[in-house]
Amino acid sequence: MKTFSPIAAAVLLAVSGTAFAAGNTAMQTQNGFLNQATANQAGPATFFNTIIQDQDGLLNHADATQSVQLLSTIYQKQDGAFNDAYALQSFGAFNNSSSYQYGVGNHSSTVQIAQLGSSASTTQVLFFNKSDILQLAGAFNSATVYQVGLGNYQLTAQVGSIASKANTTQVGIGNIAATGQSGFAQDSDIMQVGLVNIAGVEQAGAFNSSKVMQNGIVNLAGVVQVGEFNHQTTNQWGILNGAATLQVGLGHNSTTMQAGLLNGHLTTQTGAFETAVATQTGVLNVGVIMQ
Repeated sequence: MKTFSPIAAAVLLAVSGTAFAAGNTAMQTQNGFLNQATANQAGPATFFNTIIQDQDGLLNHADATQSVQLLSTIYQKQDGAFNDAYALQSFGAFNNSSSYQYGVGNHSSTVQIAQLGSSASTTQVLFFNKSDILQLAGAFNSATVYQVGLGNYQLTAQVGSIASKANTTQVGIGNIAATGQSGFAQDSDIMQVGLVNIAGVEQAGAFNSSKVMQNGIVNLAGVVQVGEFNHQTTNQWGILNGAATLQVGLGHNSTTMQAGLLNGHLTTQTGAFETAVATQTGVLNVGVIMQ
């Protein structure tokens, strides 16, 4: 009886694991000290994909995996120190994931599972920003994130979604944003400028659109849209303003504008084709619209 050495066994295992992967390309460029990059395209049914990893600096870490994937691309660029980037593409085709990190201690995670023709892009500048993007069980979705500053965090989850778009821009310190989308052709834009602004958007149904803009300090905005063809806009300027919008049904339109300090407003719309407009300027105004 013949026995295999550990090295021979390892070679055999590696060959068997890559038997169903073909035509993939991986490119790694590292300049600096103690950078680490991993590109894994060895999974089954993994064909004609591309991974590009470019690291400049100190102790950056990049991890990219493509498995059961066709004609998809992952690009990871790191310039600085202690940045971390993770990307996974599995059970899909024609997807694109890109991460650009310039600074120190930024973290980017992008997971695309059971996606067709979807894209995710994250750009982080300066220090300790964090972004998580999940695209699960859908097609033709787009998620775009820009973070400039210190300690900003965003989460985008497109689950069971087709042709939806989510854009998040954060400039400042400690801003927090979360977007959840399911259904068809949802559209969300969040822009935060300042300190510790918080925004959350949840969309389910079809053709809903939301725009949230926050300028200032500790402004709070929450949006829930369930149904079809609903539209809402929230603009906040100042300090400690709070606005919430709930739309359930068809064809609603809501606009909330706040400028000042400690203003609060709630809009709820159910049914069909309701219109609400709220404007608050000053201090400690409170308003409620129910339709």
